[in-house]
Amino acid sequence: MKKVLNNFLTALTFMSRIPVKLKEVSEIKLNYFPLVGLLLAVIIIISEYFLSYIFAVEIRALLLLIIYIYLTGALHLDGLGDFADGFFAGRGKEKTIKIMHDSNSGIFALVTLILILALKYLLFKELLLGENIQAIIIMAVLIRYILGYVVIFIEPAESSMLGGALSKSAEVIDLFYSTLITIFIFCIYFYFKGSFFLYPILLSVVLISFLVFYLAGWSYKKLGGITGDIHGAIIELGELIFLLTLSIF
Repeated sequence: MKKVLNNFLTALTFMSRIPVKLKEVSEIKLNYFPLVGLLLAVIIIISEYFLSYIFAVEIRALLLLIIYIYLTGALHLDGLGDFADGFFAGRGKEKTIKIMHDSNSGIFALVTLILILALKYLLFKELLLGENIQAIIIMAVLIRYILGYVVIFIEPAESSMLGGALSKSAEVIDLFYSTLITIFIFCIYFYFKGSFFLYPILLSVVLISFLVFYLAGWSYKKLGGITGDIHGAIIELGELIFLLTLSIF
């Protein structure tokens, strides 16, 4: 039990900035990714419960987005920004890697992040207006579950230390456990909330899968494999796709 808890806390410190004390840092196991997403979503829902007594919906949507970014340490946004700078610069492999490793943000990163955050704010607001903030659970769990497939089945680029480390520690059995955890979370969610969001969820899975294949193919052409920055881009863009799909229904 202590090992399980320690593995979960290790995954939590990797995918979030929630302060936890680790007695021993273990390998990052992807089967805990959905649980990390669940915890992040629960914190957002609890925050909304208290904020709803104080602020109007527009302010709450912005505050919840800020809290969500804080909880993740803007880690995935940083990856998305690096991806945008490197891939939209239209340079060769070596130059692309250099740009992505540069700590300074370029114009492509700034424009991408501004647009993504503005759209995400509006979609958070839509969730609040529709009283569907609980759907954050599905969003956070689903995209981190899909990331497990990316880590297992998509080869990391040689230049990616993070992608390589994740790939080496990942095992197919971890994906099996991750699937069981995700199904259990979804069953509990649908039991209490009903199956109203089933079709948008299925549609978002299809669209996010297309996103993963597209980014993976592009990354292979550019870098010879996938990187940690692409992981971050997949999470941010995948969450955006989920929220957009949900807003249609």
